[in-house]
Amino acid sequence: MKKEETDEKNQSGMPLFQVLRRMLQNMAQKDRKQIIRILLFTLAAGIYPLFAVFLPKIAIGILEQGGQEAARKLMTAMAVYLGAAGLTGTVKVYLDNVIRVHNTRIRLNYLSDVFRKMVTMDYCHTEDASFFERNQRGMNAGSNNTEGIEGIYNKLAEIPSQAVGITGMAVVIGSLNVWILLAVIFHVAVTLLVSWKGHRYSYSRKEEVAKAERKMNYYYRTTHDFSYGKDIRIYNFRERILKNYGDRIRDYAQIMGQIARREYLLGFCSLFTLLLADSMIYGILIYQAWQGMAVSSFSMYLTAAVSLMASMLSFGENLAFIQEQGQYVGDFYRLLDENLNMPGGTARKPEDTLEVVFEDVTFRYPGSDTNIFSHLNFTIHKGERLAIVGVNGAGKSTLVKLMTGLFEPTEGHIYINGREIREYHKEELYQMYGAVFQDVNVFAFTLRENVSCTSEGTDDRRVREALEKAGLLEKAESLEKGLDTMMLKVIDENGTDFSGGERQKLSIARSLYKGGNMVIMDEPTAALDALAEAEIYEKFSVLVEGKTAVYISHRLASTRFCDKIALFDKEGLKEYGSHEELMEQKGEYYRMFQIQGKYYQKEGQAG
Repeated sequence: MKKEETDEKNQSGMPLFQVLRRMLQNMAQKDRKQIIRILLFTLAAGIYPLFAVFLPKIAIGILEQGGQEAARKLMTAMAVYLGAAGLTGTVKVYLDNVIRVHNTRIRLNYLSDVFRKMVTMDYCHTEDASFFERNQRGMNAGSNNTEGIEGIYNKLAEIPSQAVGITGMAVVIGSLNVWILLAVIFHVAVTLLVSWKGHRYSYSRKEEVAKAERKMNYYYRTTHDFSYGKDIRIYNFRERILKNYGDRIRDYAQIMGQIARREYLLGFCSLFTLLLADSMIYGILIYQAWQGMAVSSFSMYLTAAVSLMASMLSFGENLAFIQEQGQYVGDFYRLLDENLNMPGGTARKPEDTLEVVFEDVTFRYPGSDTNIFSHLNFTIHKGERLAIVGVNGAGKSTLVKLMTGLFEPTEGHIYINGREIREYHKEELYQMYGAVFQDVNVFAFTLRENVSCTSEGTDDRRVREALEKAGLLEKAESLEKGLDTMMLKVIDENGTDFSGGERQKLSIARSLYKGGNMVIMDEPTAALDALAEAEIYEKFSVLVEGKTAVYISHRLASTRFCDKIALFDKEGLKEYGSHEELMEQKGEYYRMFQIQGKYYQKEGQAG
């Protein structure tokens, strides 16, 4: 029930006035001078269109008067008007550019807020498919400078100036004939209604568009990610990828085509009212000219009517744009406001190594009805070397996510040194563990920062010591810039990258530098053979002697040196004991060890 309420809340729209009010408040907070720039732009851009309305009347009026002074008067009037128009236009263009630059900065500040939220939210959301969809929808509003947040800010800067210009031209036209004004208003109103209906239909299909776009972009990224290059060529994935990419493009184009056809049909209504309004405007002006209206006045009113219609259409399109994009910005704000952190405790991490107790723990992933663990009970004792083994899919890595606080149990409790895990402050909890994972992430920072995971207060002596213990110091010293060498070539084209084995050593050095209360090896050497993996595990065990250590593997021979072994299958904890105890029981562990031992002569002889 709680999940359904959350989903319903996530789908509900934020009222447009709330979105706009919040955007204006944020603008005032992030760049107060931007409001002053917009006010000045409103004055310049609002006056500028009126020059085009009055200049023809004045010029034609002077020519109609004739006389010897006509040429001089015309040149003087043209100089004054063009000078004023040029100055006003220059100010308008300058302020428009400055406003757009600052709107981009405001949008990027928004993205900084979201990025901060993404790296501080609870890890469990990264594996929640429904959150991924919400995140994609929200981020669309901040992903470019023509739509979403920045697009609305740009339109909000234009609308006041358009309103000033429209008011001036409406007064001019209304003074001649109110029916011209009503014809323009009627056409613009119908166009706005049509545009609103089109945008509403487009927004109603946003999830279909997002899913189709995501699938299409996956294949696009795959073809542009060179790390897939070898597999694509060796295993001849080209045709399959290109076919799937083509299919996804057709799916996306079909949805967008349906939206475009809807807008095309609605556009006929706007076209009909345009023809009707134009007929009325030209008919009234021609009639007035027939009745003796001066040519200069005819020119002024005609120019004013055409300019008014164009300005009102632009004004209306901006309003429709804000109405449409405001819905996406509402998604963005809901993402920003969403509570993505479970309340944590205040307890600080203990000073000594850890004891971890699982008490009647049941766990299933968000959005799933299948339990990974059901009523799990077992203890990792202080200073113990524990191996967690089992086939793939038995929940070994999930166990690590639970004990490190990345996920919380669905039911039951986890205790660390006698204290319930939820009582610890999240950051303190993360500081307890030094983990080496299977997927090693190297960041585009210096080698020093990749080991210490900080840019300030790094102890170079400890960095070198960690690299030496991990067997990577010689490699580090061979680099031209040593510890200052940038990793990867994303930021620095002269950066370096490590081989797979060197990356694993870097991850081990990172764990050693951190010096957590407990260490975890989560199959970081899965790509190596069992003998090499066992050698690395045993060497690492010596380096962290005295600390509680967990070694995860699906290879039983790699972890036989451990004090205790916990064998998991898809039903949970199946067997527990030392290697010798489990071999004596001749249960599942014994059977699996004998099967695996056939492939590794050293382990087979020892077993």
